[in-house]
Amino acid sequence: MTEELKEILNQMLPILQKKLNYTDSVFNLWFSDLTLPVLTDMNAIFLTSTKLRKKILSTKYKKEIEESLAEVIGFTVEVSFESADEGEIKVHEEEPLEKPDPEKDRKDKEKMEELLSDTKGSLLDEYTFDNFIEGESNKFARAACLAVAKEPTTYNPLFIYGQSGLGKTHLLYAVINYIRKNHPDLKIVYKKSEEFINELIASISTGTTQEFKSKYRSADILLIDDIQFIAGKESTQEEFFHTFSALYEAEKQIILTSDRPPKDIRPLEDRLRTRFEGGLIADVQPPSFELRTAIISKKSEDMGLEIPPEMINYMAERLQNNIRQIEGVLKKLNAFVSLAKGTISKEKIDEIISIIDPGNIPTAVMVERIIATVAEEYDVTTADIMSKKKTENIANARHVAIYLVKRMTGATLKSIGDTFKRDHTTVLSSCNKVEINIKTKKGAEDEINRLMRKIKGN
Repeated sequence: MTEELKEILNQMLPILQKKLNYTDSVFNLWFSDLTLPVLTDMNAIFLTSTKLRKKILSTKYKKEIEESLAEVIGFTVEVSFESADEGEIKVHEEEPLEKPDPEKDRKDKEKMEELLSDTKGSLLDEYTFDNFIEGESNKFARAACLAVAKEPTTYNPLFIYGQSGLGKTHLLYAVINYIRKNHPDLKIVYKKSEEFINELIASISTGTTQEFKSKYRSADILLIDDIQFIAGKESTQEEFFHTFSALYEAEKQIILTSDRPPKDIRPLEDRLRTRFEGGLIADVQPPSFELRTAIISKKSEDMGLEIPPEMINYMAERLQNNIRQIEGVLKKLNAFVSLAKGTISKEKIDEIISIIDPGNIPTAVMVERIIATVAEEYDVTTADIMSKKKTENIANARHVAIYLVKRMTGATLKSIGDTFKRDHTTVLSSCNKVEINIKTKKGAEDEINRLMRKIKGN
């Protein structure tokens, strides 16, 4: 399998898992050994390890695989399957299902448990500090993670937060890969919080809670991704509190990520919140235009994808808040150029963005939509919002419009001020007033969220 086909497969598998809504253990049971040796503009041949897996993929998952692959490459192809134990890839009649093999099932289960229990061989080596593209929005978080990787317990716990797709997981993988290389004697346990929760539930139902506790409390480095999902789960919070305390008291490193700061994780026990806040908290903000441009340039260069400078700038303007979306667009563009021999254009970029993020709208269009929607909600005109009028209803509508433009587009205070013909201090004041209302006025947050859904068309 070439590197290009490997990239396409790596992009396809998470889409497929989300489509199937499978846990990691179930998904990996059937798809962990899948490769893509052949892809043309008409056909794709997937290779799996056994006749049994081939039969299952052909009869149970073909439609979902075809759909997931099409999302990555931008067009539909005919999918077929072959198994490695049948030798050379060729078209032939399918074999009947193999008889169950308890010994092989046991080995498969053990292999999967090993992958889920630690990080040896289960993390991509490509995620390093060297290829983490640094900018003002993420350099503090990167520096904190590097310091902990070099000298565990430098900051303990280390709590990193920021919205999805900004590189938090990349930083966790970079920490792990650095420690594996430089401190190979340390035991590392990395889990997403959903996996921690599911393992805890399984241990309770099977009477293996002691083994569960031993596994986590014997770690030298514990990394939990998306810790916010333990909110509202009392038993999980209770167990995590004791795990946290045991590791902290033993001077073992704890690193957590979340999409929000500890104070905004609700409901969360106070004793956990204070411990999360007791170390170093680092945030990762959406990347600036300059950083987005650098990311697009570097990642496209790594792919061998030539993008004209004006198209790079256009992508940076369109994709403002999420690095993962940037990577997704680049991979689809790469497939479009290499497989369909297409030419990169604004129209093609817009088409791909609309597939990856249907809610992504050019900034100028989004600003117009925000102002029009707020005007309608407050029973004023768009001209009123843009005017100097200071009656209470118009002023409130203006504050909300400015706040939503800042929140939904990530635009700078200066650019928002230019749009509304106000200076940046007035823009900041409007944002602060709305934020105070959200915190203190009952129903204000629900109202803002409802407006945002309406603006997005949801």
